[in-house]
Amino acid sequence: MDGISVRELSKTSFARLNQVKDPENFHAELVRLIRGDFQHIEVFSGLFDVASKVLHVPSWLRSHLERHPGLIVKLEEGEMVGITHEPDASARRAGAAPASVVLIPLLSDGRLQAAIGLVSPLDGSHLSAEEIEAVRHIAHEASPILARLQEIESLKRQNQELAEKTQRAAIAEANLAKVTDEKIRFEALIKIASHVQSNIAHDLRTPLGAIRGYARMILDGRAGDTNDTQREYLRIITENTNRVINIANWMSHVADLGGQPIAVGAFDLRELWAESVRAAQGLFSSKAITLTQRIPQESFEIIADRDRLGFAFKEILSAAVKLSEAGSAITAEFSQGRQREVIVKITAKGSGIRAEALSGIFDHSTSTAGVSQTDKERQMNLSSVHDVIGMHGGRLFVKSAAGEDCTLWFTLPNITLGSEDKSHEQTFNLGR
Repeated sequence: MDGISVRELSKTSFARLNQVKDPENFHAELVRLIRGDFQHIEVFSGLFDVASKVLHVPSWLRSHLERHPGLIVKLEEGEMVGITHEPDASARRAGAAPASVVLIPLLSDGRLQAAIGLVSPLDGSHLSAEEIEAVRHIAHEASPILARLQEIESLKRQNQELAEKTQRAAIAEANLAKVTDEKIRFEALIKIASHVQSNIAHDLRTPLGAIRGYARMILDGRAGDTNDTQREYLRIITENTNRVINIANWMSHVADLGGQPIAVGAFDLRELWAESVRAAQGLFSSKAITLTQRIPQESFEIIADRDRLGFAFKEILSAAVKLSEAGSAITAEFSQGRQREVIVKITAKGSGIRAEALSGIFDHSTSTAGVSQTDKERQMNLSSVHDVIGMHGGRLFVKSAAGEDCTLWFTLPNITLGSEDKSHEQTFNLGR
């Protein structure tokens, strides 16, 4: 190592090593720098695994260290280790001569990080004390650099792990939110289905009960004498009526909404009503109608299909305008029933609806043959509105008579998101 001092070698090594970006390149650069000034020896550098107590050096040397664990202990204590060893053919490359090995530890905060190995043949030139001291000085200077690089690598791994965990958590959260949303919507649909089924059962039981009652009265002789054949027919009617009534009683156990799906969501019914009123301003103006609203300043949040209820409001307001006299008023009222069901009532000031027209107001087809133009303008059909309200488990009513005001009102059951209901009973019967 002629012509270069320890200080000069240390400065050169330190400047080059400071430019290295990762531990792997650090060891390559460290070996390259030392080997440039020590042409007559073999140089290597290896990391120390604290967990396994293994120094990553050439296999022929690692096997020697495994047989002599005390050497690793010395390196951990910061001591330099010298080995004179003549390996057998299985432990070292073929044809290798006996060698002298010097291991110089790299420590940071008293912990062994790596070791620099200097290997020279026993029958060749030996390392001088000055050369060994120079490499020890390089090891001292290089240790903080290696510690910094290892810390950076550790932070990179932690950041990568954190990013992967964050990504997995975000995916899991998104999946959970999706599943939760589907769950609460499914629960809402089940509740609506329960109301629909209860309404259908009621609509079946009511007329069937009347059929059965009158058949029994005839059998009891209240309508006059009957012969044996008539009594047999009446008995068959009664038995089959009982059978259908029993089926209706079990309909609440059937979970089937039908073929028309609805997109349910939570919203305040007052906001939807306000939007519908703004959209109907042209209708009000056409007949100079004033709208009076009696809506409490409280939430009327429901679980329903917003678009379909918007359609229902539009049709109801249109019907109310048709029924109103020019220059009159329409009154809108919102309230909540005993079971927290929503009640919406619309009253139109006008001449009302005749009984024959009222009876078919919910029918799906209405004939206009033979009806005057004035009656045609007032004639309306609320079958679509009836279906929308019934789909949500509610009820729609129309109360009117010729020459009187007409009131349209409907109820919607109190269905909430999640597992807790606000009411103890949520059954409302749908009747035409």
